[in-house]
Amino acid sequence: MKKQILSLVVALLIGTTVCIAQNRQQGKVDREKRIEKMITDLGLNEKQAKDFKAALQEMRPTKQKQGEQAERPSREEMQKKRNELETKMKNILTEEQYKKYQDMRKKENENRKKRAK
Repeated sequence: MKKQILSLVVALLIGTTVCIAQNRQQGKVDREKRIEKMITDLGLNEKQAKDFKAALQEMRPTKQKQGEQAERPSREEMQKKRNELETKMKNILTEEQYKKYQDMRKKENENRKKRAK
């Protein structure tokens, strides 16, 4: 009986670990798809697309080394990063593309707020 319970617990732990790993991978794929869609919708050329991806990647928090406690950046640090991103986007995109980018971000934020409710 004890062996059966232990086997069940081990199976549940393995199953949970696999599910968590799949969710993380799915989030990465979704993020990449959104970026590719933005690149297509904005009509970026190869250089713009490369710079666009690099700028967005810089906004992502850096991965913590194993065992370190992840520390969230302060509001001021995040606002500074957002301002830097906006400056980079203005330099990467044409005026028309930048306006379209701002509209896309606004819609994305509205959708995020609706989902949060």
